Amino acid sequence: MTVHQPISAARRAAPAQPVPLFIDVDGTLLRADISLESFVRVARSGLLLALRLILALLQGRAAAKTFAARHDPVRPDRLPFRAEVLDLIAAAKAEGRPVILASASHWRPVAAIARHLGLTDPVIASTRRHNLKGRAKLSAIRARIGNEAPFDYVGDSAADRPLWAAARQGWTLGLLPDDGSAARLGPPPPGQFGTLVKALRPHQWAKNALVLVPLLMSGQFLDPVLVAKAVVAAVAMSAIASAIYLINDLLDIDADRMHRTKRLRPLAHGDLSIPAALGWSVVLGLGGLAAGWLTGGATLTGWLLAYVALSLAYSLRLKAAMVADAIALAMLYTIRIWIGGAAVGVAISYWLALFSIFLFLSLAYLKRYIEIQGSTDPAQLVKGRGYVGGDLDLVMASGVAAGMVAILVLALFAHDPATMQNYAAPDLLMLACLPLLYWLNRVWLMARRGEVEGDPVAFAIRDRRSLALGAMIGAIFLAALVGPEPLLERI
Repeated sequence: MTVHQPISAARRAAPAQPVPLFIDVDGTLLRADISLESFVRVARSGLLLALRLILALLQGRAAAKTFAARHDPVRPDRLPFRAEVLDLIAAAKAEGRPVILASASHWRPVAAIARHLGLTDPVIASTRRHNLKGRAKLSAIRARIGNEAPFDYVGDSAADRPLWAAARQGWTLGLLPDDGSAARLGPPPPGQFGTLVKALRPHQWAKNALVLVPLLMSGQFLDPVLVAKAVVAAVAMSAIASAIYLINDLLDIDADRMHRTKRLRPLAHGDLSIPAALGWSVVLGLGGLAAGWLTGGATLTGWLLAYVALSLAYSLRLKAAMVADAIALAMLYTIRIWIGGAAVGVAISYWLALFSIFLFLSLAYLKRYIEIQGSTDPAQLVKGRGYVGGDLDLVMASGVAAGMVAILVLALFAHDPATMQNYAAPDLLMLACLPLLYWLNRVWLMARRGEVEGDPVAFAIRDRRSLALGAMIGAIFLAALVGPEPLLERI
C-alpha cells in the first residue's frame, strides 16, 4: 500500500491528537452497494414486500434504506471487501488512530460491518429521517470531531467531493477529482466499456445461431432477403439475451460471489453498478423487441416476448426447482428455433422441435451435473439450485437418457414420409446419428472426469473436436438435402 503525502503545507502540520480516518462503505470499503443490493433481495422475496418497498421509496431514500435494512440483515462475512482499504485500516489502527465508517447506507448494516472488522468507534450512517450523503455526511463528521479538527477520508464518487476538499488527506477508489483533493488508492477502476461488454457475455451469442436453423433446414439459405431477416432476428435475440444476463447476474450476485469463477463477473465483482446494469438491460431488451417487430411483426415479437417471460421466470424461481429448471433451459434453446422460423416464415416441424427439446434437455442436465460435482455434502442443497450432492448419479442418468432419445428422434425423422419428399437423399440423415452419439457420450464422460467446466454449450464452441463434429453433421444434412452427386458438382 502506498500512503500519499498531504497535498498542502497547511495539512502537513502534525496534530496534537491522532487524526481520525473516515471510510465510506459502498464502492469504497466494499465492491458493492449494500443498500441497492438489499432493495433487490427484498423485492424478489415476494410481491407484498416489493409493494411495501415501493411505498417506502416514495417516502424518500432514508425510509427505503431503513425498510430494507430491517428485512434484509447483512452478512458481512460474505461481502466483497477491498484489500487496499483493509490495509489502510490496519495501518491506521496500528498508529492508534480512530477508524470510523461513514456511509449513506443505513446504520444497521454499517454497524454490523464495523463489528466484523473489529472497529469500536460508533459509525456515521443514515437513519430513517436523515440520508447522510455528500455534504450531509460532512456535517455529521464535523458534529462528531468539531469544525476545525483535521481528518482523513476515503471515498469513491462525486458525492465525496466536499469531504475530500475538507479532509487533511483524501483517497479515492473510483473517481479521481481534478483539483487534487484526493489521491488514488490501489489500481484505477476498469474501463466501463470493456466491463459492459464482459457483462453482456458476447461468447454466449453463439447459442443464437439456433435462430438460423429453420432457414438452413428450409433450403432457402441462398435467398438474400430471408438471410437478412434471419440475421436481424439473431442480433435481436442476442440483445435480449444479454439484457436477461444482466438481470440474472443481478439476482445471482450473492451466489456468484461464493463461486470460484463467477465471482469475477462485473456485477458480483463490483465493476459494474446496479443502476448501469438495469439501464442497459432496458435499452437492450427494448431494442431487441423493436428489431423483432420491424423484421417479423407480431409473430416474431410474440416469440421474443415468450423468451423474455420464460427467462425471467427461470431467473426468479425455476432455476431453483429441480427438473423444472432443466426443462426450462431446454425450452429456452428451442424457443430460439421458433424465433428463427417466425423471422423467415418457416413452420417448425414436429421432429425438429422434439429433437431440440431432448438434445438441450440432455445439455441442461449436464450443466447441473457439473455444478453438483462441487458439492461435498450429499444431503445439502447446492447453492441456488434444487439438487443435493446425492442427486449426481440420477442427474447423469437423466441427461444421458435424454440425449439418447434425441438421437432416436433424429433416426425416426430420417424415415418420415415428409422427410423423404423434402430431401434428395434422406437415407444419408441416418449417418448424422453417429457423430452426435459420439459427441454426447464423449462430453458426458469428460464431465464425469471433471474435464468440462461451466456451460457445456460454451465448452462445445471452444472445443475443436466438437466443432469438427458439428461441421460433419452439417455436411451430412447438406448432402442429404441436395444429394451427394450435385453436392460434389458444386464443390
